[in-house]
Amino acid sequence: MNKHKRLWRVAILALMVVAIIGPWAYDRINVPAEYPCSAPFIRLEGDFCGVPLSGIWSLSALTGMIADIVVGVVTGRVVFGDRAREFSIALLGLLFILPIFSSLFLVLRGDSLRRSVFHVVVLGLAAGLGLLLVMSSPLKPFWLLWGPWLYVGLVASALILEVVMLATGRRTAEG
Repeated sequence: MNKHKRLWRVAILALMVVAIIGPWAYDRINVPAEYPCSAPFIRLEGDFCGVPLSGIWSLSALTGMIADIVVGVVTGRVVFGDRAREFSIALLGLLFILPIFSSLFLVLRGDSLRRSVFHVVVLGLAAGLGLLLVMSSPLKPFWLLWGPWLYVGLVASALILEVVMLATGRRTAEG
């Protein structure tokens, strides 16, 4: 397993990118139930139709929100306390891309104990937050939003593999 860690890290990294490109949210519009939803929209619940939005779109919206708040605070047109909750949520949302960067860093720069531990912490935070997100999602049909499900599954799998590799690495170093 340790011999092929770079290969499986690259595979997981590529699949994480696929998951982020996939659908993560719906752009909802109000369409009364007696009217059909035409493609690319699908019927959600009640009087709403929606078109799936990619995770990249969601991340760019979060980045834009953070930039807007920071510029507003710096220019004085926004009081940070009024937008602190939105800022916190946006930063938590950006936590989802940290495993991509930490994986990429490990693939390009190689292993060290410090990098591996940081990667495990990032994966654990992203897996916990992602699991909370997908389990609490009120949107139906949630199975059409396969991006977060795939991403959380990959992050959890990577977390398990990294922990096993850290444990076996320590055991061989001690023995």
